This record gives sequence, C-alpha cells and structure tokens, in this order.
Amino acid sequence: MLKSAKLSCLVVLMATQSVFAQTLNDSIQKYGEHVHKSYQETLARGQALKTALHNFTENPSVMTQFAAKNAWIYAREAYGQTEAFRFYNGPIDRDGGPEGLLNSWPLDEAYIDYTKDGAQSGIIGNTTEFPEVTKDLLISLNELDGEKNISTGYHAIEFLLWGQDFYVDGPGQRSYLDYVDAPNAQRRAQYLNIIADLLVEDLSGLESEWRADQNNYRQEFTSLKDTAALKKILSGAIFMAGDELSGERMYVAYDSQGQEDEHSCFSDMTHMDIQWNYWGVENVVNASGILELPQVKGTPVAARVKNRLSSIHNLLTTIPAPFDQAIANENGREIILHSVEELEDLAKDLVEVSVLLNAKVDY
Repeated sequence: MLKSAKLSCLVVLMATQSVFAQTLNDSIQKYGEHVHKSYQETLARGQALKTALHNFTENPSVMTQFAAKNAWIYAREAYGQTEAFRFYNGPIDRDGGPEGLLNSWPLDEAYIDYTKDGAQSGIIGNTTEFPEVTKDLLISLNELDGEKNISTGYHAIEFLLWGQDFYVDGPGQRSYLDYVDAPNAQRRAQYLNIIADLLVEDLSGLESEWRADQNNYRQEFTSLKDTAALKKILSGAIFMAGDELSGERMYVAYDSQGQEDEHSCFSDMTHMDIQWNYWGVENVVNASGILELPQVKGTPVAARVKNRLSSIHNLLTTIPAPFDQAIANENGREIILHSVEELEDLAKDLVEVSVLLNAKVDY
C-alpha cells in the first residue's frame, strides 16, 4: 500500500508538472502572437502615414498637411503600445536594431531644419556639407556626436509637420507653405519622404521577425527555456513601466518643467504617448496570461497587479493636456507625480510576480 501511495503521488506530481509546463508554453505562445499582431498593426499604420506624407509633399495644402498630422497620431498610437517589447535584447533594441532610428528623443530641431534662431540651420539648410539628402546619409547622421542629434524617426517627422511649439494652448504651427515656396521647400519634402520610407522599412523588419513558423526571432524566442522567455516578457513590462515611462518620459519633464524634455513636444501629444505606452504594458500582462499561471493565480500580488493596472489606466487619463503646461501646473504636477509613483509600484509588483515564476527580473 505504501509503494502504491508513493506511486500515485508521483503520477499526480508528474501530471501537475506537465499541465504547468503546457500552461507556461501557452503563455509564451500567446505573447509571441500578441507581439506579431501589434507590429502588423503598427506597420499598416506606418504605411498609411507614409502615403499621407507623400501625398502632402506632392500636393501641399492645409488639408493634406492636416491629414498627414492625423496619420502621424494614428501611427503613434500603435507604435507606442509596442514599446513594452523592449529591454530584453529583442529585434527592436538589440545590436543593430532600429529603435534609435524609429523613436529617439529629445530632438534638437536645429540639427534637422531651420528654427526661430537659425534660418538656414540643420541638415536641410546645409546644402554645402550635405549637397544631396539620401537615406544612407540620414541613417549615418542619426545620433552622431550627440544623443539629441536625431535625424530620423517619428519625432523627426513630427517636427517637419508641426514645427517648433511656442504656444501655451496648442502645438507647433508650421505652415504648409514650407513645402511650397519657402527656402529649401523641395529639399524639405525630399527629406520627409526619405524618413517616411525608412520608418516603414524598419517597421517591416520588426513585423517579419515576429511572424510565426519562420526562421526568425520569434522561433528563437519560443524555443527558449520557459523561465528565460518569461523573464524577457516581464522585463519589457517592468522596465517600460518603472524606468522608461515613469522616469525618462514623465519624471524628468516633471522635475525640469522643460518642454524640451517631453516626448512629443511639437504636436502636444505627450499626454497620449504616456497612455499608449502604458496600454502596451497592460496588454503584455493581459495577453500573455501571466497572472493566470498556477504559481501566480490567486496570490496577493496577482490581486495587487490587477487592481493597480486598472487604477493606473484611469489615472493617466486625468493628466491635463497639453503636457508642457501640466508639468508647470500645480494640479497637473500632482497627478503626474502620483502616476509616476504608481507605475514604480507596478514595476515592483511585477518583479514579485517574476520571482514566483522562477524568472526573477533584476530591477
């Protein structure tokens, strides 16, 4: 009877381990599918942005510029939610990855085009040193000799659509005439189209790396040991919430009260950047089903994470717009600081989840 009882316990244990292993694998597969669908949507919106930009530069007008701006905002919504796929040496930010070409900031406007203080400044105005604007040139100049020397990506496009923002109650007001008869108008249009093409090219590469059933990064990712894959999944969410978003994108601007430190300072869309980035974190947790894994489900930390996800989601919608005024306004500053603290606590809770899953993230 004793041997029989031991055998029964062993069978139950093995069955339990098998079910848990399958559950873990399901979670990892769900994450891979979520990442791919997110990049598919981001690529589709990036292509729509490229089309709108080409249409604007070919037919400059108030309406085509307005359409291009809306396409930029629509594209940013999708891309912002993919940023929780960073911070674990994946396709977006590994050596040679396109993150720096896509989303580097803050941006020195005078590195690209004219500013209030320099009518002929920037790559566009410097026809002597840069007689021809090409894709290879702009790639080589991105972040050259300084992290603010940004020449490509979403924020370069944003600046070329909106221009500098000198207004308390709204974004920059670059005229469409900058693409008609202003100095360097055709060169400016050429520049804008090149970085639009490059943006789509980079997004296409990311989408390809996460397709199923191919010899790509997704195959590598889903072949990892379960704990290694879980660590990557959680690293993206933890560092996005508790370091990049709460720190670099919110607290730095809160502390400096400087417009130049906000994410999308030309379009005044920073308040939405924050929400989109956070939705990305929320999506990772929900899509992967990490809180439903046997080692986490029903624990106090799982309940805390669920409650905190919901409360932060609602809290971020109350940050006043535009963000450059919220960081100088007493009510806005209070909400921003509270949001920063809640995001940091969420990151700590997710580290606790990683410990329960034997996939501890060093944060």
